[in-house]
Amino acid sequence: MDQIGALLRALLTEPLQLVRALASVGSVTQAVELIETALSLELPADLTARLQCLLVELGVVGRDLPAALAAAEEILRPGSGIPSSVRGAVAASRMFGRYFLDAAEGRGHAEAVLRAYDGRIAQEAEVLAAASVLSEAVLSDGLVLEGLRLARAAVTAASDLPSPAWRVHLHMVLAERLVDIGAYEEAEQAVRAARADAGEATGGTDMVFAHVRARRLSHQGRLAEARDEAQKALAAAVGRGARLWAPPLLAVLGQLALLSGDVGGAADYVSRYREALGQSAGRMPSPAYDWVELQVTAARLGAGAAMEELNRRYAAADRRAALFARQPDAAAWFVRTALAAGDEHWAVVAATHARRLAERNPGVASLAAAALHAGSLLDGDPDGLVRAATEHCHHGARTSASEDLTALLDGRFRGPVPAGTDRLDAQAAAADGETVLSDAERKVAQLVGEGLTNQQVAFRLRRSPHTINYHLRNIFRKLGIRSRVELARHTHRWTPAP
Repeated sequence: MDQIGALLRALLTEPLQLVRALASVGSVTQAVELIETALSLELPADLTARLQCLLVELGVVGRDLPAALAAAEEILRPGSGIPSSVRGAVAASRMFGRYFLDAAEGRGHAEAVLRAYDGRIAQEAEVLAAASVLSEAVLSDGLVLEGLRLARAAVTAASDLPSPAWRVHLHMVLAERLVDIGAYEEAEQAVRAARADAGEATGGTDMVFAHVRARRLSHQGRLAEARDEAQKALAAAVGRGARLWAPPLLAVLGQLALLSGDVGGAADYVSRYREALGQSAGRMPSPAYDWVELQVTAARLGAGAAMEELNRRYAAADRRAALFARQPDAAAWFVRTALAAGDEHWAVVAATHARRLAERNPGVASLAAAALHAGSLLDGDPDGLVRAATEHCHHGARTSASEDLTALLDGRFRGPVPAGTDRLDAQAAAADGETVLSDAERKVAQLVGEGLTNQQVAFRLRRSPHTINYHLRNIFRKLGIRSRVELARHTHRWTPAP
């Protein structure tokens, strides 16, 4: 009802707002058709110019991107008589459109624009769009902090950008950079600021909000909420003809399916976003496309097949940098998969790249934890894996670090009842939960049950106190107990009778 009200108010007060409202509650295609019809009429020159600007903007998001760019070039040609404020908005749309059509060419255009301003983030629409494009592009150089700086600078100066849609986009680029580094609360603040800037008629930007929120919720381990956000936004993108946003939303859903253990569902999302990308002349650049597909390959065909894909897709350092910068669990996954395939060289390459990425971006906790995780996995360092499991802010990475630690410290007990153990004692042990503990956890539990302190257990097992604390928390959780006294009762029942 709020959107319909906005539509009615726009009908009486502002034709441009009407078109934006139509794109919000209807479809991009309908909004484009309405503009084209309006442009066939005799309208005031200023309104005609603004409608032409909006036509380019909507074309970039949802229709024929090459045609939208051609229209932008026509509007921007010398002597076209377009007002300067409108020219700026069209130039911003052209900047984004070029990047979506060809990331390398779009980056080159953005760099040229900033060079013309000596690197200053001036309050010019095209300059702000260039800063936004480069905020994403420099991740392939491993410059995470520089990407964050550019995004912040663009948002700070964005109040003069004529198009509210692109102002919102600048906020959302900043939110993406904040999600990348685990600054989730600040990312949500950027989303709220974007919503406020969008006003009542969002023009379809609610899909952008949902994409960022889904990524944030996924990183925080709130998978069901993330899935709801992404599915609703995907339905809206398909229904409104906003083709640009369907592939990244499908990729998010594919990653969520993998985190939920649904490999078949993830494979289906891969097929769908590959089809969508094939049908579109442009795309929202994202390292997620290859990343989800690579994980599906590993789950279905094994580490060897995944390594073939990894060599094909990630031999170039810039591809790895962009992925590692945005996916804190990727570097350790590369190491784990390479080791499983017997390719130690690739494991060293991935761990080294993660370390250098962290060194180039000091103070970014997500990159430091990822480098620690990858390096500790390569070196077989349990203490490092304990720290990584503690320091990761990304739910999936934290979980995988815990699993890597468990695998390193002997794995879970799955063998037969040891020889010499009475059968009734074995049944009692199983009932008490002994068999849910790993070998390392049982050793810790036995010593703690005998009354040793954590420091004494650490000395006895030649592990760090951090590792012992980590095991003890897992033991309490698995056995459903809260004290060392309860643990002693359990371990007493585990000891076979003479």
